[in-house]
Amino acid sequence: MALESFLIGPVTEGQQDDIEPFYLPEDAYFKLEDAYVWRGRLRKRFGVSLSGSTDLNSRLRINLGSTDESGDLEVTVPGSIFKIGQMFSIGEEFFTVNASGSPANMIISGETSLATFDTTSGELKITGSAEETPVYFYPAEPVMGLRKKESVKINKEITIAFDTQFAYEKSSVGWERFGDAVWTGSNSKFFWSTNYRGGDAYETFFYCSNFVSNDHIKYVPYGSSEWKTLRPKLNDIGTDRFLETCRLIINFKDRLVALNTIETIEGAKEEFFSRCRFSQSGDPTNEEKSWIDNRKGRGGFIDAPTKERIVTAKRLKDNLIVYFERSTWELVYTGVHASPFKWQKVNSELGCESTFSAVVFDESILGVGNVGIHGCNGSGVKRVDVKILDEVFKIHNGNDGAARVYGIRDFYNELVYWAFPDHSDNPVYPTKVLVYNYRDDTWAFINDSFTCFGYFQKVSDLTWKKAAEIYSNWKDANNAWGSGLFQSSFPLIVAGNQQGFVFTLDNGKSSNCESLYITDMDAETSTLTSMKHNLKDEDYILIEGSIGVTELNGKVFKVQKVEDPNTFTIDSVFTGTYKGGGNISRVSNLKILTKSFNPGTQIGKKFSIPYVDFLLNKTTSGEVSVNYLLNTETGSSIQEQETSDILLGSNILHTNPERDSQVFQSQIWHRYYIQSQAQFLQLLFFMSDKQMRDLDISQSDFELHAMIFYVETRGALTY
Repeated sequence: MALESFLIGPVTEGQQDDIEPFYLPEDAYFKLEDAYVWRGRLRKRFGVSLSGSTDLNSRLRINLGSTDESGDLEVTVPGSIFKIGQMFSIGEEFFTVNASGSPANMIISGETSLATFDTTSGELKITGSAEETPVYFYPAEPVMGLRKKESVKINKEITIAFDTQFAYEKSSVGWERFGDAVWTGSNSKFFWSTNYRGGDAYETFFYCSNFVSNDHIKYVPYGSSEWKTLRPKLNDIGTDRFLETCRLIINFKDRLVALNTIETIEGAKEEFFSRCRFSQSGDPTNEEKSWIDNRKGRGGFIDAPTKERIVTAKRLKDNLIVYFERSTWELVYTGVHASPFKWQKVNSELGCESTFSAVVFDESILGVGNVGIHGCNGSGVKRVDVKILDEVFKIHNGNDGAARVYGIRDFYNELVYWAFPDHSDNPVYPTKVLVYNYRDDTWAFINDSFTCFGYFQKVSDLTWKKAAEIYSNWKDANNAWGSGLFQSSFPLIVAGNQQGFVFTLDNGKSSNCESLYITDMDAETSTLTSMKHNLKDEDYILIEGSIGVTELNGKVFKVQKVEDPNTFTIDSVFTGTYKGGGNISRVSNLKILTKSFNPGTQIGKKFSIPYVDFLLNKTTSGEVSVNYLLNTETGSSIQEQETSDILLGSNILHTNPERDSQVFQSQIWHRYYIQSQAQFLQLLFFMSDKQMRDLDISQSDFELHAMIFYVETRGALTY
């Protein structure tokens, strides 16, 4: 009997695990990790690039001044967090805090004679370093916000970054501290912000809150970098009441609206968790008058008739949708000056539990709730994650896990990303990213650690020189030259992590940049110290820039065992004394598990399949491994056959040209031999240990456009 062929393509389905694998649509996947569906094909996860030209100017940092003409500096570091894992730099020399002390010697990468840091007082002393050179301090705190601040130019916003203590702005030489304000929030107190008018209508002020009462609401006036505190009085008769802070601050209907407030009442701070408090129409910065609620026409408040807390809110067209913990409401504008707002319930069962998970579309708002990802169109709420029904319940609730879910919309690629902590291993910081392709309604997961997302606009177009800084090889650049991504002011997606690194998400790149700093190395036990590394056993990492222990540079290692949140061992021995400068990049594997195929099921037949053809984008050196699972087994037939001394062939699927005639093709058909007979067949794509350690392979692109199965029906399914 002649072979029949079945084409599967284009790819329009992503991960779907709400039903058994043999019930899935032909182009659906039972598991999709570090790969996602995009415009008709299956694509390897996005890469990550540094937000600056080097790892140093891609980290949140503070200029402490310059060394004197002798190369000396004594200064007290700002803030109140002084700890192991922090770092200083002077030119190309690094000073790493690897021990606590009053003071303690730091690891020195160069020839400086003395460098000490007091982790109690924050006093820094450096002697004999480079003369008259700027000294930078790297707080190594998690990035807690990447927020847009309006500027005087049309379609040009400034990105303000926050960690737990400071605000930063990106300059031509890297991230620099923005203003002198100091905050005191924890690593789960993210920053909410809005842009609204100030004293005059033509001014645009930047307002922010981290929902910590002692930090208050802060704002930056028009044309300034000086932070001011907004702690307005709420009455002008009797005992003073004050608005201390709020979870959300939004401009709506010519007023500044504070949702879920903390207020001082008779000297005590109280949380009014279902309250909407609003300023007068116009200027909200007059602390004596703008917010008082005992005089009509000024400020006021209205409490929702529920005991649930306000969690998040977004504007949908001309409406303000407010998500509570387990319900959804609308703050309705009445048009009455004395009482401008009222509450109206939209849904009594579905809400949102993650403040920064809300993502706005033209017709709806998506938010991550306790029982699903919910979409609200203003008149109703429904689940949108029905293809991955159980996944939302795997978000870790411990360590303020719900508060750490952070989402953003990628307009260019038509995707939504949600960073979240997975339920395994009790993580503090997010360990995965849920990817939603809203054009095709598909889902996928990416393994990485981001604390927050934001938008960033470059000040100039990408040049050949700048491109060379991002892509180590031209083969790594998968975006077309002239793409909108390379234009100035294009809204790039940026992300921050738990060590204060800021990255650009790059869907045209197949590798990741440096994301973790190595604080120390112990050659005796093959142990690396990297504070809050968030790695897992058997993760793969690339080490670069290590001074003193140079034999590890440029090589990929497997995480042998995670000892604690700050240390782990690698599967290699090394020698030398670490002097700093080492960085870690995540090397991403992929795990793609197809549906269970059987073209003969409808007629009650098994099938034999000698081979499958795959249409893949051409790469220079790329390849992946493909194993196949027969029937409903969980083992790999190739692995099982190898253990019994039967080998049918290699399980390597090449993406690079295998013949001279393929060299100039953009896409290439590659044949993969199976030679099996079964009731069901599942394919598993991944990279082997050997492939992961070869950077030419592990950093190559992978894009699958179509598959052709060649099959022949055989005996009955039951035999």
